[in-house]
Amino acid sequence: MISKFIYFILFTTQLFASGAYDNGTSTGKGKFKFDLTWNPFDLIDYGQSYIVSSYGLTDKLDFHGYLSKHPENYYSYYFGIFYQFYKSDKIDIASSIGLRKNTMNHYNHIFFPQLLYTVNLNESFYLGGSFVNVFNNSIKSNMGNAIDIGIFYKTKIKTNNIDAISFGISVFKPTSNVSNVLYPTYSIDISL
Repeated sequence: MISKFIYFILFTTQLFASGAYDNGTSTGKGKFKFDLTWNPFDLIDYGQSYIVSSYGLTDKLDFHGYLSKHPENYYSYYFGIFYQFYKSDKIDIASSIGLRKNTMNHYNHIFFPQLLYTVNLNESFYLGGSFVNVFNNSIKSNMGNAIDIGIFYKTKIKTNNIDAISFGISVFKPTSNVSNVLYPTYSIDISL
């Protein structure tokens, strides 16, 4: 347990994050999960470097959040509660509620309702993503839905401290995207 806490502190203090990589599967009681993406040297103008982190309070209930560094040199962060209400061999479905803020213009967004899903294709591959309604609480206006879907490969890498590592590629449509262009993204998911 102490080593998991140390990993959590190292990841959350060294990396800057944002979060399009939640899916419908809970982390598990007493476990940590991190989803990492890096936009090196802000090469991609719309890209963000981020970390999404989850901690399993129970087998179905997680505390989750993210910290994100934007190319325009500001940060946004999110924290919320996640509940997995359906689990089967093929599909997991969850919901969540949370609050997002940023350090540039100090907006205040509520993410609700959220529908998060995981579709297990086989032992190595799964689909995951979410539909998130974003409400701008600062101006009392609904901003619409952010949508993402990704395919993930779960490696066989396992150590005493790491339960699983997965690699994913995704497409993401933010609420601010009026042209409905899907942005490609990637993540490295680590479960402790």
